[in-house]
Amino acid sequence: MNDFRYRMAKFFSGRAGVDNLGRAFARAGLLLMILTMITHSLIIYLLAMGCVGYSVWRMLSKNYQKRYYENQKYMERTAGIRSKLSGFTYNFRNFITDTKYKFRQQKIYKIFKCPSCKQKLRAPRGRGKIEVTCSKCHTVFIKKV
Repeated sequence: MNDFRYRMAKFFSGRAGVDNLGRAFARAGLLLMILTMITHSLIIYLLAMGCVGYSVWRMLSKNYQKRYYENQKYMERTAGIRSKLSGFTYNFRNFITDTKYKFRQQKIYKIFKCPSCKQKLRAPRGRGKIEVTCSKCHTVFIKKV
């Protein structure tokens, strides 16, 4: 086992490794593979294999200086797109987190609106009929929770 690890470490030493451009080509290849399963197109399949092959070739390349400059050029050209996408993924993660929080709250609390000002209020479940005072407009009303 140690001999295998040594050989693998020796093989990968001095290689360029994974970078953002390589990841982009690998993702493009994966998307094209999924598209191939839908369309059964030979051209899309060959494009997918080309993307995956180029990604692997970049990882195994020993000319890491050239791969570094290619990656830097890619990063400069896609900076605007990546910043917009990162904002989208951040908003999507917040949406998922908020949705999970709301579902957990609905199990513990009864959520309702004030009849006069429409302020959202909550009360613990299982208390029967309670008298609620709105924290915004101070309207008092009775609600079953």
